[in-house]
Amino acid sequence: MEQTDVERIRSEQISIAFRQAFASIFPLFLGALIISILYWDTSLSPYVNVWFVVINITLIWRLWLLIQHKKHPKKYSDLVWEYYFKVVMYISALLWGLSAFFLFQSDDITDQFAIIFIISGISSVASGTLASMFGLSVVFLSFLIAPLFMVMVLHGGLEYQMMGFLVAAYYILLVNASRRIHLNILSALKSKILHEKAAEALALSEEQFETIFKEAPAGIFYYNKDLIVIESNVEMMQILQITRDEMIGLDLKKLPDRSLYDAIFEPISGNKGYYEGSYVTMIHNLQLWITLRTSPIYNAKREIIGGVALVTDITERIQAEEKIKHQAYYDALTDIPNRILLKDRLAQSLAHYRRSKNIVAVMFLDLDHFKSINDSLGHHVGDALLIETAKRLKKICREGDTVSRLGGDEFVILLNELGNDPHIAATKVESVAEKIHEALGSAFDVGLSDTITTSSSIGIAMVTSEIQTADDLLKFADTAMYQAKKEGRNTTRFYQEKMDQWIKHRLFLENALRHAIKNNELELYYQPVIEIATKRIIGAEALLRWNHPELGIVMPDEMITIAEESGLIVPIGEWVLREACRQFVSWRAKNLSQTHIDRIAVNVSAIQFKQNNFVDNVIRIVAETGIMPSMLELELTESTVIDKLDTVIEKMNRLRAAGINLSMDDFGTGYSSLAYLKKLPFTTLKIDRSFVRDIMSDEDDAALVETILSMASIFKFDVIAEGVETIEQFKFLEDHGCQYFQGYLCSKPVQVKYFEELLTHDVQKCTTQSAKNSLQRTSALSI
Repeated sequence: MEQTDVERIRSEQISIAFRQAFASIFPLFLGALIISILYWDTSLSPYVNVWFVVINITLIWRLWLLIQHKKHPKKYSDLVWEYYFKVVMYISALLWGLSAFFLFQSDDITDQFAIIFIISGISSVASGTLASMFGLSVVFLSFLIAPLFMVMVLHGGLEYQMMGFLVAAYYILLVNASRRIHLNILSALKSKILHEKAAEALALSEEQFETIFKEAPAGIFYYNKDLIVIESNVEMMQILQITRDEMIGLDLKKLPDRSLYDAIFEPISGNKGYYEGSYVTMIHNLQLWITLRTSPIYNAKREIIGGVALVTDITERIQAEEKIKHQAYYDALTDIPNRILLKDRLAQSLAHYRRSKNIVAVMFLDLDHFKSINDSLGHHVGDALLIETAKRLKKICREGDTVSRLGGDEFVILLNELGNDPHIAATKVESVAEKIHEALGSAFDVGLSDTITTSSSIGIAMVTSEIQTADDLLKFADTAMYQAKKEGRNTTRFYQEKMDQWIKHRLFLENALRHAIKNNELELYYQPVIEIATKRIIGAEALLRWNHPELGIVMPDEMITIAEESGLIVPIGEWVLREACRQFVSWRAKNLSQTHIDRIAVNVSAIQFKQNNFVDNVIRIVAETGIMPSMLELELTESTVIDKLDTVIEKMNRLRAAGINLSMDDFGTGYSSLAYLKKLPFTTLKIDRSFVRDIMSDEDDAALVETILSMASIFKFDVIAEGVETIEQFKFLEDHGCQYFQGYLCSKPVQVKYFEELLTHDVQKCTTQSAKNSLQRTSALSI
């Protein structure tokens, strides 16, 4: 038992002893009076009188002590009360034991037996009344009987000596009896405490169960063997949106939705039941998705008397999962399958082709001149055009086909079940392509005063071999589409072997790119970064250009794609980083402007960043060029950092530890940017130009930019807005706390000498007039 229980038992033992002591006071007084009268005329009369007086004093003391304990039990601790009680009882026992010395002072045998009888009676009573305190009982009996034993053995004759030994035996019997009573008292007290504890635990358990039942975040209800609901918690009624009167007494056998009936009936047979799935409620016909767990309920005889059901409404979770799944497999703008779902369905179609030889075709479609429409009429017009294009394509294609968007204005159509004859299949595909040209050639109403007319270039690849993969067909269709564009757009081309010329061209560019660095064909252009508060150039972003001796300027997108696909992006990236750092150090040394520029930004490819030695190479180049690490900023896109997050964070932390700043480029265009933002040690966010473009006309874009700026302020990020072209955009960013911007408002990307001229002539001041002058000047200088 616990220490507190032991202390409580001891306290109860003391209380029992005090209560029992009341009953013996009058008999003790009466016994003392009898002895006093019997020995009144003996030679010991004075001593007997004194003894009688002292006995009565102890009785009065005992009575006072018992009354005090009864009225004021908390006045003293249990130990103090026990001490006082023992003192008075020990004195009383000694006084009564002294009466044995009066035994042979009278020759009257009646007087002698009176003393023996009284002492024996007191002993018998004491063995019971003091048994709760066994130690006290033994001492009391010893003090009381020992003198009688000694007197009878030492001063009496043989008869008395024999009686003395009987008294000793009587003493032993009394001690054993007192011990048994003591053990019974202890057992009773322990049982009482255990019973109280059990009652408290039961009450607590019932209270906890009641609390759990009422407050559980899941629905709970009980039902009997007839499947009638007999009790329910509030959560269950809230899930079903019904009242208690409607819930209690509900007949589960009459549920119109029988999907979960088996799970409800299982407990009646002694089994547990489970159901997860859709469910339509009985009263309000709510469309829910639930989990239901049921178990039998037993009575004290282990007989089944009903069941209990635990219900969880998982509708929101299922809807969220479906939404996430939909977002993962469907294009956010047009709500048609994206690249992931397309490749999955294409893989299935190819597997079906290998079994049945039923031909599959892939159509790669690109809207002609979409970039011009998007740039000239605005982002929202381009989006509207893409949405309407997706709708028209879905109307043309069959239910078993797939219309998907890969990104931008690129659509892919998967055509299934074209038959086993290649010529007939080709005719069917060409017919679909003609319908697409016709549909997309019709005017588009995108909310402008005038409609838009566009066209499409279509490339088609048909499966011709069992070893062809989804990537093969997509690449062939893409190649055919580029061939269609090359031949004048608004046309269709089937993939043919001769289109390998396109691949050869790509190989030619790849080989040329391998020699571009050593042939000094690569060049960096620099676009100023403007501090909004001072309207001064404080840094630059380095942008790569390729001046091919025969082809001229090769477009950056084409060059980067080739570089990444061939792996050349790694040495090219190192060259860009070294050249940008070297040029920056040179500018700082020349002191071209009144205020030093303090940052140079360099874009990093995902492939480049994934190299194991990337961080070491960056730190080495920083040391070799002498640039201060804090003035270098590496720009990473979200696609660069979302794969193998732990490794990415480790690399980024090493770069930050070296003092190098990190910028997230095109922030806001990826669905998971916010999810990673807290984990990744970026120092700067760059708002994508697609959001800045329409902040003055599109409330959603404006709200998004405001949100990004507010969030950046909370996380203490610098923010650079890209693509700022108007004073109005500039003012909006200034008013909402953006620190920096880039854009044609002040300068396009320019060559080194023109960038130095911008610094030297201080044309970066972005007041209304100087901005106009700057734009005119840089337009003339840049390409």
